[in-house]
Amino acid sequence: MKRILLTTTALVAFAGMAQAQQGDVMPVLDGAIVSDTGMVMADGDTQPSDIAMAPVSDTAPAGVALGADGEFGYNEEVEGGFYFEGGLGITTNAGMNMGLTAGITADVDIDFSDNELDAEGNGINDGGTFDNADVSISDFVIFVEGQGAGLYIGDTETAAATRWSGTTNMERDGFLEVGDIDDGAVDGDSVDGVIRADLDYNNFSGSVGFLLTQDGDNADLDGIDGFSMGINGTFGNFNAGVAYQEEVDAVIFDNGPIDEIVAVSAGTTFSGADVKLAYARNLTIEEDSLGFQVDYPFGPVTASAFYSFESLGDDNYGFGVAYASGAVSVGAYYHDGQDEEIGIEGSYDAGNGLIGYAGYIQNDGDSDAYEAYVAAAYELGGGASLIASYGDTGDAYTGANDEIGNTFEVNEGTTVAVSFQF
Repeated sequence: MKRILLTTTALVAFAGMAQAQQGDVMPVLDGAIVSDTGMVMADGDTQPSDIAMAPVSDTAPAGVALGADGEFGYNEEVEGGFYFEGGLGITTNAGMNMGLTAGITADVDIDFSDNELDAEGNGINDGGTFDNADVSISDFVIFVEGQGAGLYIGDTETAAATRWSGTTNMERDGFLEVGDIDDGAVDGDSVDGVIRADLDYNNFSGSVGFLLTQDGDNADLDGIDGFSMGINGTFGNFNAGVAYQEEVDAVIFDNGPIDEIVAVSAGTTFSGADVKLAYARNLTIEEDSLGFQVDYPFGPVTASAFYSFESLGDDNYGFGVAYASGAVSVGAYYHDGQDEEIGIEGSYDAGNGLIGYAGYIQNDGDSDAYEAYVAAAYELGGGASLIASYGDTGDAYTGANDEIGNTFEVNEGTTVAVSFQF
């Protein structure tokens, strides 16, 4: 599974971003990428579900929390001019007997940036710029939780992905994740949701679940299929985990069936170093990965290294270094094997609400497949930030033009925008 090798400490090093972005920084070694943690990006892609939002007002009904975010700005290339994006996050909950809580969460996203232009560059939507908005509802989840247990139904994480934490760039631990679930039949998949039960008991945490599937020609749910499970446990200074995903031939995901995968991991802390060993096998194609990783902090620096033995294709390996001291945070990494990538990114907190960012990444071992950016975010107060950025890519770059960078994402070209959260 593709990951960026930056240690937890490295990500905390970028915690200064929170002043402008109000999003918690998450570890990357378990597969998360910093740009998925609710940072205010210059492309306005932050969604209400990605950030901790305060109620819109004190008059909101008890048990109902509303939050919103938005961004208005100008981009010379990607957006083709001025753009506005916004979203509304809704969470409702109610107390039940036996200490249980039931609720619903959903996001409502609004995008005005797709207005069509004619050959002369004039708008052809009769309603004007702020009509013909693209409105979508996503991340709909119904939940009941309490007493160390929970039941979740909707666009939520699979059981295996909830508990699995492997090492960097293992090729065969490709469990379905929430990002694979919430597009449903819209993108030709027949996976439309997940039903998952969680339980925490003493030193153990476990999840079991199934996929909710549907026929692409029928909006109704077709049934429950695709068993998934994951269990983690701690034993003194040691931890261990196991995850499993059932093969489903009839369920189409990304134009292919869902593979059967089993994986186990074990880790410990030794002389200050975090050491992990993980094994994953894709039983459908009978190929496996054996990964080893060590993270070692010393002073303001944390060093990480990994090696993944692959039965199919080249082995993956690499290392990363993160530095965090005072206002300066820098992270650098090198990947080789099936994932060839070099990157260095950093931030500087000027201490007056202004934070600067810069980064350079070379993809696929090709010097012409680079992505580079510089950006600044200035806190305006009240959850608002002024953002200015510039992104550039090489001719061989194949990524999205609004996802330049890893720890901070920008659009290609020049962007000036105001983002807000409330």
